[in-house]
Amino acid sequence: MPLTAAVERGVLHRRTIEVVGYCRQDQLWDVEAHLTDSKTNTYANPWREVLPGELVHDMWLRLTVDASFTIRALDVASDKSPYPACPQATSAFARLVGLTIEPGWKKKLKEQVGGAAGCIHLAELLGPIGSVMFQTILPLLYDKGAFEKHPRPGLIDSCYAYRRSGEVVKRFWPNLPAE
Repeated sequence: MPLTAAVERGVLHRRTIEVVGYCRQDQLWDVEAHLTDSKTNTYANPWREVLPGELVHDMWLRLTVDASFTIRALDVASDKSPYPACPQATSAFARLVGLTIEPGWKKKLKEQVGGAAGCIHLAELLGPIGSVMFQTILPLLYDKGAFEKHPRPGLIDSCYAYRRSGEVVKRFWPNLPAE
């Protein structure tokens, strides 16, 4: 049973995020994220009226990275948004090309596209994109032996399973200092 039973309630807002990782023919990887928001009630502001079930947000983001997790290309689209100014924020994300997804990634994101510099909804997609990027690429690196020889920086102690003193780390990297 995933969660305990909830008190009777009604849906007001639904956000759906789908993130998919792809292996490309040119030895690069794409990760695409799609975010939608909808409401069960009418939402209106001076620029737009959104009827129940209609999308308030419909946004896409694709990162293309190489084997070192460096962003080679980025594509962003804001098909639906509550305000006319929102799609203009997509251009800020071009600043991410050339950055590497590594420890400190979230800090870099905040500096480059956080706050008034970008769009919070698209910026939020970059967290799951980073996670899916690792889930997409690491098994392939593991199959090539690179994963076992050199742990990815930031992977050790990144979660309970990869804790330095745990079974997974001891099995993959028996010579790694215990610290």
